[in-house]
Amino acid sequence: MLQDRKGPAAALALVSIFFLGASLFLNMPVLHNSSTEDIRGYLPGDQSTYYAMAQSIAFDGDLEYTRKDLLRYDEDFAAGPLGIFLKRIKQGDGEKLYYAKNLAYPLFAAPFVRVFGPNGPLVLHAVLLFLILLMGYSYFGLTDAPALSLLRVLTFLFASVAWIYYLWIAPDFFNLALVFAALFFWQYKHRGQEAGFPPPGPATGGLHRFLMSDGSDYLAAFIGGIAVYSKPPNVAVLGAIFLGPLLRKKFLKTAGLALSAALSLGLLFGTTYVLTREWNYQGGERKSFYYSYPYERPNVTFDSAPGQEMTADGYMGKSLISPKFVPRNIFYYFFGRYTGVTWYFFPAVLFLLLFVAGKKSLDRWLILIALAGEILIYVVMMPTNYGGGGGSLANRYFVSIYPFFLFLPASRIKPREMILSWGAAALLLGQIFMAPFMYSEHPSIQGKRFPFTLFPIERTLINDLPTNTNPQAFRLEWTSPATNDRFLYFLNDNFHKREGTEDGWWTRGDRELDMMLRTFIPIKEVRFHLTGSLRQANEITVSVEGRTQKVTLGPGEKAILDFPVDDGFMIRQSHQYRIKLRASKGATPYFEDRKSGDRRWLGVLFLPEVVGR
Repeated sequence: MLQDRKGPAAALALVSIFFLGASLFLNMPVLHNSSTEDIRGYLPGDQSTYYAMAQSIAFDGDLEYTRKDLLRYDEDFAAGPLGIFLKRIKQGDGEKLYYAKNLAYPLFAAPFVRVFGPNGPLVLHAVLLFLILLMGYSYFGLTDAPALSLLRVLTFLFASVAWIYYLWIAPDFFNLALVFAALFFWQYKHRGQEAGFPPPGPATGGLHRFLMSDGSDYLAAFIGGIAVYSKPPNVAVLGAIFLGPLLRKKFLKTAGLALSAALSLGLLFGTTYVLTREWNYQGGERKSFYYSYPYERPNVTFDSAPGQEMTADGYMGKSLISPKFVPRNIFYYFFGRYTGVTWYFFPAVLFLLLFVAGKKSLDRWLILIALAGEILIYVVMMPTNYGGGGGSLANRYFVSIYPFFLFLPASRIKPREMILSWGAAALLLGQIFMAPFMYSEHPSIQGKRFPFTLFPIERTLINDLPTNTNPQAFRLEWTSPATNDRFLYFLNDNFHKREGTEDGWWTRGDRELDMMLRTFIPIKEVRFHLTGSLRQANEITVSVEGRTQKVTLGPGEKAILDFPVDDGFMIRQSHQYRIKLRASKGATPYFEDRKSGDRRWLGVLFLPEVVGR
């Protein structure tokens, strides 16, 4: 038996050492670099905020934002902390600025940042990765062979995009580890009992004795409290832990678990209050700043620096939409092009099917209810942003729900089932695994190619699609002066940005341009003004919500196509129309006209027009 464990234990150690070594020696600023002028790259959005917070805690012992923080950040990353979240708190006659994100992740990352600088968060993630592998190996080793136990947890992490968030200086991987640990400490004894393990005796090791005792439940609740502070919808994990003893009428134990969770929550919220003088890190006067930051110059302040208000005050009223979108969002949640769990976290679907086919128990039903409840929290309360924002790769918010699926089935997993998961990962996610930093920075790339083009676009997330990270493809206006009531969203790269006085956009050669027209006024017709490229007999195909028309154009020849439309896809007083446009031939003027320096591959020039009712 000992011999059986040597190989898997060595494999676990090697995987952990590999990631630790990579975390220690990756050149993080260069890997995040998008400029040839400065080897220091930039951290976008939340990553910049959390890294700056970890620096502030590590070197100043506080969460106050000062000019010194900005200078220190600039030593590691260029372009400033893009998208940094700050809040203003008035104190007496003055005011102070504080970081407006939760402190759990930067608090744990701070010691590592102090020692390892920009690599510090990844070194923390290496420790968390080792603990996840060790816990999974130990948990499934109660019933499965050692090799299969390790393969199961490796499949969970690496046959999905979950491990990509290891590379992000953000709390997503941290949250995954917290939920994983809470479920492990809660469920270990139950799996041991199902496997027929006798109650631990005096000769039993101390760790195993603790894991098989009620004490592990209290630790699970304490860790669950940290997870809830870090991401409030993680309250689902506490719900599952509390409901077990409550349904078994162990009221005293339930109260003890609640106190344990309240302790960790109280410590973190209390620390937030001590450091910022407010409990809610997302409320109050809260803004995000890009390219210009308070205090970078004497005359740049919280008010004068261009910033976007991001307060959570009144969030519910601003975010909720009609319940009729819930079924559609659930469909998108599992099968959407950019957020679909089935494509990006296939092992979750496998574990769910194994639960359906396997033995049920109260605890597993509670896990199912918890994961379903947390999914509904996002789908109902964040219906237009349940995936974590346009900068997210796959569904960022699902990462902390993902561990529930691993603990869901009671049955032993078979090698062929794990091979299926790896096969799905190879076909769908292999491209992402080959260039994780690039896909993290440009999270829409995979969605623009087969097979992801077969999957539906999440129309409820129109303002938070990954394609919107390209400013040349997001909320494009074409009227002059701008009416601010009609926009184009390009869903792939088959277009050229407008040059000079061009009256519209050129498609890219004979490639199909996929786009969404969004209007905030009711319209009865979409009209397309088309101009041909240098090609003769160039057939142009335009489709609006499935209705198709064709026209043949010569060089410079013009045409108009009209499409009567109804209300389209309506959400929040806006109307969406899916449009596809394609030329049968492309031409590059530089190669065909000696007087032209235009090297673009041109298909057809188009300009939309909407006719109101």
